[in-house]
Amino acid sequence: MTMSNHRSKFSGNSNNKIKVWIVVLNWKNGPDTIECLESIVSAKDSCVAGVVICDNASGDGSDVLIRNWLSNSGFYFSEAKWSDGAFLSIGDSNSESPIKHIEFALVHTGSNLGFAGGNNVGIQYVRHAKEFDYLFLLNNDALLTPGAVSRMVGRLAEGDRTGMCGCTVVYHHTPSQIQAYGGASFSPWLGRAVHIGAHFPVSASRDAAKVEARLDYILGAALMISRPCLEQIGLMEESYFLYFEEVDWATRAARAGFSFGYVPDAVVYHKEGGTIGSSSKKGARSLLSEHYLVRSRLLFTRKFYPRYLPSVIVFTIAQGVRTVVGGDFSRFLVRLRAMFGLPFKA
Repeated sequence: MTMSNHRSKFSGNSNNKIKVWIVVLNWKNGPDTIECLESIVSAKDSCVAGVVICDNASGDGSDVLIRNWLSNSGFYFSEAKWSDGAFLSIGDSNSESPIKHIEFALVHTGSNLGFAGGNNVGIQYVRHAKEFDYLFLLNNDALLTPGAVSRMVGRLAEGDRTGMCGCTVVYHHTPSQIQAYGGASFSPWLGRAVHIGAHFPVSASRDAAKVEARLDYILGAALMISRPCLEQIGLMEESYFLYFEEVDWATRAARAGFSFGYVPDAVVYHKEGGTIGSSSKKGARSLLSEHYLVRSRLLFTRKFYPRYLPSVIVFTIAQGVRTVVGGDFSRFLVRLRAMFGLPFKA
């Protein structure tokens, strides 16, 4: 059976209850995804209407693992496949969820569509089939804490032109340390982002207004977007495949007149790079991660800040030279290939 490809005309909830749908993308990391889903259920946030899990053609049994978890936990869930721009229904479970207010959907994207492509399938599933006020993109290697969703909704509801909202992202393996206060500041002339609050102690005070004044984009690991913002700027750009998708999305939102919010006491614990090895520590990043970081930086700069392309190229070359000085020739070659638009080769 083919699900309707026509977007609902719904523009608000008839019962005035706020509805948030969470999108979780999985690729070859079923155990982390299940732990993420368990955290969502444990948070017991009444704003959460449903969760759509998109499997990016993992091919490692992740989808079976997730399906079995849903079935064994007694949750009602639907299952669908994305094919040729439409959703093909695979079926519904016979179980009735003990968590009455949460629906689940397991969607197979059909191939590895990257971060933006995989999340876009989940976004489109919600837009086509569900009523919603906000969408929350949550990394599958992140753990939600109670109250985080409702607090972010509260911040977005404060103003019509607040289009995206972030939370306090804490390193899962070092829970005393901050990864980011909501997101990052971005330097277009270097093509480089700096996470706000990075490595600060969790005990440090957090000033939302000061953080928001510095926010250029929300971290994609935990990003909430309002329906009006989504409807105006559209889906994430898929040409990057990895990295800079959220910077691109936020840049388009800012140019459309939307601002960004941050909620200090909404907390998410992030394992960081659990799927592809995208650590913020340069030497710990996988070579594949390194390739896409350079490639996407140049794509983004050409699109939004072409006048800064020369300085971004110089900065990228300088970073590559440092890897040579450090004796990491393979990393330098990967970065060089990416700069010339060549495909990844380890």
